[in-house]
Amino acid sequence: MFLPKHTSWLNQIEIIFGMIMRKVIRRGNFTSVTDLKDKLLRFIGYFNEVFAKPFRWTFTGRPLQTGGLEKPGREALTVAGK
Repeated sequence: MFLPKHTSWLNQIEIIFGMIMRKVIRRGNFTSVTDLKDKLLRFIGYFNEVFAKPFRWTFTGRPLQTGGLEKPGREALTVAGK
């Protein structure tokens, strides 16, 4: 399955990894892999408690309308079922 690099979920993953890198790993002092794991899990728990908010989906399921945005000399795009 091909998945382009610009997909929105991939951008969100990169943001999370960047935050973990800046806040936890960079300049961190870890005595073991277990210590690193514990600090990562504490950061994730803290982030979820303080910053995470539920996502409110706003998509209504209706198809997009062209709304007169056609270029001169071209026919308007037709929406399926109309």
